Formats: sequence, structure tokens, C-alpha cells
Amino acid sequence: MDKDSRARLWQRITCPTLLVHGSESWHGDPREDGRAENIPQAQVAGFSDAGHWVHHDQLDGFLERTKAFLAD
Repeated sequence: MDKDSRARLWQRITCPTLLVHGSESWHGDPREDGRAENIPQAQVAGFSDAGHWVHHDQLDGFLERTKAFLAD
């Protein structure tokens, strides 16, 4: 799927969405690469000292942030 098609698909997401990323991930920050701006209700949670699998690298922080997001 090309970048424009992906952006149009993400723009159709209507529910609140939590995008989680680790500072050491190969994927990068969704605020910087444009992914977050294409999801209307996106929130971004970044974690230091975490790779692509944030829930493995920073479990306590991941659970705390996820629970707070779900509580809203």
C-alpha cells in the first residue's frame, strides 16, 4: 500500500487511538513521520529506553499509560 492510500485509510479511524513508540525503535516517532496527524483522535505515548516492543522493554510505564488512556 502506498503512503497516500495508507493516509486515507488512517483518516477513517474514528475512535480514540493510542500510538505507542519506543525511542530506540526502528520505526520512529509517529508525531515526526506523519502517522499521528493522519489519525483524527490519535494520542502518542513515547517511551525512553524502549525499542519496538515497548510492552517488553517498559512494561510498568506501558501499562500505566494504557490504563489511563482506556479510563478516559
